[in-house]
Parts: sequence; structure tokens; C-alpha cells
Amino acid sequence: MNSIKYLLMLSFAALLTACDAGGSSIGGDSTVTEATSKQLTGDVPLPPGATIKQQETLVMGAGSTWMGRMSLTVSGEPQSVFAYFRDGLPGSGWTLTSSSFSKLSLLTFTKADRVANVQIQNGGFGNNDVLITVAPSVRAGATRP
Repeated sequence: MNSIKYLLMLSFAALLTACDAGGSSIGGDSTVTEATSKQLTGDVPLPPGATIKQQETLVMGAGSTWMGRMSLTVSGEPQSVFAYFRDGLPGSGWTLTSSSFSKLSLLTFTKADRVANVQIQNGGFGNNDVLITVAPSVRAGATRP
């Protein structure tokens, strides 16, 4: 019986060590690297140094076929963050269909059979809250269920 307890404790300690080796805690936010950006969002470039709010993010799929919601904190002036997305997504094949710069800025892009909405709001202290939502587009003339 003691050997089972010992093995369970050892397994638990190994699990904690493995989680710590990754550099992020369970449920914590993580800084975006170029590799992370490519792996998660493929054709939606993310600003260097942005922080992913993991508790507010839901990504299904990966690369250039992902759908879902990516919640970020991005440092800098709101105008610069707006310009990053406005100018950066077309370079990845997205077409800007509408944009509005204000306290709550919105950008809408289309690409093939997907739509991307980028919402930017000044979060204070030099940070901006960015919410990127990517979903399938509805084709003209399509019927709803």
C-alpha cells in the first residue's frame, strides 16, 4: 500500500515538473512568439510580444484553417495596434472589408470561406485589449437552418 502512495506522489511530482518545464503555468497567460503565432493562427499575424489571454481564448484547428476567438493584450498606442492589423492581414491574403477607428476599433476581413473580426480597445497603462474572431463566412443566398 505504501508503494502505491509513493508511486502516486512520484507521478504527481513528475507531472508538476513537466508543467513547469514548459515555462507557463496551467491557465496562465502566455507571450506570443513567432512560432506560436504560426502554429496557432497561421494566416492571422499577431503582434510580437502580445500576450494571449488563455482563459478568454478558444481556438479550434490550427494554421490557416483555425476558427474561434483569440484574446490578446498588446502594448503600444491604439493607433499603432490598429495599423498593425489593418496593414498586416492583407499581406497574409485577407481582404479588408470595413474598419472603424475609435475608443472601440473594429476591422473586418474576408479570406476564401472565412471572416475575421478584430476588435481593439485601449485597456489603459499602455496596453490594448484585442479580440480576434474567425468564423466561416455565410454565402449569399445560403439558407439558415
